[in-house]
Amino acid sequence: MNSFSLRSLFAILLLTVAVLPNLRSNDLNNTKDALESTLNRLLDVLHANHSTAPYSVKKDQIIGILNQQFSFDVIIQRSLGRNWNKLNDSQKDEVYTLITDLVLQSYTLELQDGPRPELTFYEPKVITSSKIVIESIVLLNESKINISYRLANIKDRGWQVYDVLVEGISMVSNYRKQFDEHFLKKSASELIDLLKTKFKEA
Repeated sequence: MNSFSLRSLFAILLLTVAVLPNLRSNDLNNTKDALESTLNRLLDVLHANHSTAPYSVKKDQIIGILNQQFSFDVIIQRSLGRNWNKLNDSQKDEVYTLITDLVLQSYTLELQDGPRPELTFYEPKVITSSKIVIESIVLLNESKINISYRLANIKDRGWQVYDVLVEGISMVSNYRKQFDEHFLKKSASELIDLLKTKFKEA
């Protein structure tokens, strides 16, 4: 858990096509277009008039945009894995809020400075009848970063991002390992204390 770097996680974050019977190509292309639109609208907020307003000012707008395509509750629960059940209801709410605020605040700080990243998205690829992956390239400071968004067709939400792969490395798997290491010797309350400290330092 010592390498817990939420800034790196979300800064990167923003930045076999097999057609199954119940997955029409138009539906998949619409999903890709929606994801691309969501991330570009977020960049519009961060780069509006070169604004350097703090995350607290932009928080509601940022969350409102991202919630259309990103299921943060699913991402956080998958990252915690079996450790999620070690938290009581109050701790779950607090951990969810802290991690969401941490990654979004860090993202704001990271991406509102410097030139606006250029995003390129490719056609969705089918994993299963309820899961797809959308690959993309982020051009940031003359560097190309390969980003893959894994989406699931979640009931009452539609296609939602549940994991992000950066250069082939799964965000969820990477952080699940760190959470597993934390809970080998430490408690849920200690995790909350750690997250609060990280938030103050961000």
